[in-house]
Amino acid sequence: MDSERTITFDPAEHPPMERQYMLSQLVVPRPIAMVSTRSPEGVANIAPMSYYLPITGDPMLVGITMGLRESGQLKDTYTNAMASGDLVVNVTTEEFRDRIETVAMEAPAEVDEFELAGWTPVPATKVTSPAIGEALARLECEVRRVVDLGTPGLPFGEVHLVVAEVVWVAYDSAICDDKGRIDPLRLGPIGRLGLRTFLRTVDDGAYFLPRIPWSEFIANRKEP
Repeated sequence: MDSERTITFDPAEHPPMERQYMLSQLVVPRPIAMVSTRSPEGVANIAPMSYYLPITGDPMLVGITMGLRESGQLKDTYTNAMASGDLVVNVTTEEFRDRIETVAMEAPAEVDEFELAGWTPVPATKVTSPAIGEALARLECEVRRVVDLGTPGLPFGEVHLVVAEVVWVAYDSAICDDKGRIDPLRLGPIGRLGLRTFLRTVDDGAYFLPRIPWSEFIANRKEP
């Protein structure tokens, strides 16, 4: 990095919103969990969550960070998941590309966001939350642990890291290759870049690198 062009950012000198903006611009691209839940009153909710990661395979865990609305209230997704104990992660793909920001709006809790986006609610197999019928793949999850982090009551500060166990996976055979394995290019996931910028998975944007065992690497290493 050229020191003459280097810009520095001291978190201590910036408010929480600008700190989160910095993370969102540089920790990229991020997968988008299109999370569907249902409120105790029966209202279906959908929200795109891009602070999302796989954790481990045994048990099969994922983590989703859920913050506050800009008003300081808890997000509906978090409230619903805490009430029901479950949620569905629908993989965000081309089918969702034009409606990501539609369901990201902080709509009133009584708004059915399936109707808002024009997507089809379908029953999940092992959880009570509805799934999105247009999804090419989904992870049905049960909440296992919540880790409270950040500054309580502060938008862009207070967050709840929801650790959920995947209890069921369903996906369309169209995303599989000839050997039955999931092909990421056929899945076509959409990732999140900074602010309102998203990233599509396209053939000429993907490349493959083999993972070589250390012993093989050393045996075939050529001196510079």
